[in-house]
Amino acid sequence: MTNMTLVAAESGAGDEDQEQRERQYAVNEVLAEAAEAGRRAAGWVRELAGRQPEERHRIVLERATDAVERAAGPEVVPGGEGQPDDELAYDLSASIITGNPYAEALPELPMGERIVLTTVCTLAAAMPASVLGELERELPALAALAATMDAAGTAGRAACPDPAALPPAP
Repeated sequence: MTNMTLVAAESGAGDEDQEQRERQYAVNEVLAEAAEAGRRAAGWVRELAGRQPEERHRIVLERATDAVERAAGPEVVPGGEGQPDDELAYDLSASIITGNPYAEALPELPMGERIVLTTVCTLAAAMPASVLGELERELPALAALAATMDAAGTAGRAACPDPAALPPAP
């Protein structure tokens, strides 16, 4: 092999390595955006939990907070199984709206917040399944889920701009 051929082969390998690094950077960037959207949405859910006078409902919503963060962050594994474990799925389920079954009433949430809370938890549950292996096609879907989660969190805060003004629970 001549020196010129060797240099050409090495530069071709370098180009492939560079492309692989750029692809990995793009993947990492979208994963970080999804995790950050999850943290912001979880912050809003934490606010809802903090407003609950019933401790049992606070616990349900605090678990949902952790589940949203986990589902939008560490559970989003490119090429992974895409299925949340049973505990995570439970923490993102209908109990976020109905609260603890042993409480005397439903959680104190205005309808707009109930709708957004359901949306946030549904988006979080969908995030791990969005990157199963065809990243070029799936990363835009994950980015869209993250952007939708951010918009939902904004809508949730707007649904009840002054929690102190809420009427007392029945």
